[in-house]
Amino acid sequence: MDGVDPSRESSSRLHVSTLLVASERALINALDELGFAENDDRVIEHEGRFAFITCSHDADCDDLFALISELAARGETWELQFRIDTAEGRAIFQRFARHQPVEAIDAAVPPDPAPTTGDLPSHDLDTEKGRATLKKALTRIDPAEVFVTLGSNKDGRATATILKRNPRGAIACAEGADEASLRAAIREMLPTVMFSVAMKPPG
Repeated sequence: MDGVDPSRESSSRLHVSTLLVASERALINALDELGFAENDDRVIEHEGRFAFITCSHDADCDDLFALISELAARGETWELQFRIDTAEGRAIFQRFARHQPVEAIDAAVPPDPAPTTGDLPSHDLDTEKGRATLKKALTRIDPAEVFVTLGSNKDGRATATILKRNPRGAIACAEGADEASLRAAIREMLPTVMFSVAMKPPG
């Protein structure tokens, strides 16, 4: 009898981010119809459209399925995008859209660009001190003038960079155990800020 490949006996869970992408009008109408909060931190900007994000840190995907059902019932166009982090600096990017074939690409993930304003301290939002210092740094910030990019570091922790739109530049950095708690903590400080996340391979 052949020996059992030990690599098949063990498995590990991978971090997955999922975006439901639609036009701003379509997604906002569906969110309103289903009674979502006006400033739900899972609504983000994505390549000129709006998107609803969920990831494997969230408890379930029920809200995502409810939105898909509502968009489909309204005859709206939408698509799903997935990013599956398979190793440090590497991910599978998958796209699922109507009238198009399913796409999946295994690609290297380029590191996040360094902040243009120099070395910024990273505020740990899992701690009271980190939340307090970031809140102080954002005291006079208008949410309409900034946006937040989400990513992860080499230790697997979720990261966020708060950037001014014009002129573009980083003004603060933060990190936390997972994307969901990071988004929620930042939304408490900047209630209407929009989030962005890299969901496409480079090139």
